[in-house]
Amino acid sequence: MRRYVFSECFAAIAMSEYAKATGSKEYAKKALALFKRIKKFMADPKMMPAKFEPSFEAQGHSLTMILINVALRLKDVCDDPILDEQIAESIRLLKDNFVHPEFKALLETVGPNGEFIDTMIGRTINPGHAIETSWFLMEVAEKSGDKELLKLALTILDWSLAWGWDKKYGGIISFRDCKNFPPQCYEQDMKFWWPQCETLIATQYAWNLTKNNKWLNWHKKMREWTYKRMPDKKYGEWYGYLHRDGTVAQPAKGNLFKGPFHIPRMMTKSIELVNCAFPDHLV
Repeated sequence: MRRYVFSECFAAIAMSEYAKATGSKEYAKKALALFKRIKKFMADPKMMPAKFEPSFEAQGHSLTMILINVALRLKDVCDDPILDEQIAESIRLLKDNFVHPEFKALLETVGPNGEFIDTMIGRTINPGHAIETSWFLMEVAEKSGDKELLKLALTILDWSLAWGWDKKYGGIISFRDCKNFPPQCYEQDMKFWWPQCETLIATQYAWNLTKNNKWLNWHKKMREWTYKRMPDKKYGEWYGYLHRDGTVAQPAKGNLFKGPFHIPRMMTKSIELVNCAFPDHLV
């Protein structure tokens, strides 16, 4: 079975947030130690074998993007050059390899040096992941004052909304093909919970940093669609999986993939962004 490190990433984020909330130096050290283990896992082919056949040489966007967020959270409680190095490396990889202006898209899978792979896998756009990446970059840009990076973040958000927003039924769909061929994934036009969460954060963040009402209008449209359909008004929590038309595909609130991460993060980040935008009216 292939080994992933997303659980470790989420655990490191949790430990750093706990350290920030409590002042615990112990948990700050645990978070940093786990981050360094993640880096070792990624460098060990025995721990992280090829996702497909070894002969298929490619790199994926997912770990590149999540490590920006993990490093940013750890920087709140830790001071170690490995964190800035990771952020810089992830941004370099995004710019050089995953951002493809010829398709106005951030691609999920590219060749070892960013080459476009003209297959179903290589043509895949995951709008939710790209939108999530956009607000990670916004946070780096905000902290560093890097205007060019903010421009890139907003461009990725713009592209990804154009690919992801369902003009007929609303909401962000799961997968698109950058050449508009039929996507490989069977759930390609479903509406999952987490892309809606990431879009709510990204559009709010974009408005905070630019005060451009274009982003506020996107946020309002996204919020209206999401809160009308995703929450279970009878039993609480959110449905995870909707059909394209917004009806419930299945009512389970948790499974192997849907855990208690994206929704609480969206809500806490949203409160933080509102408080930053309106400091005299704290939520």
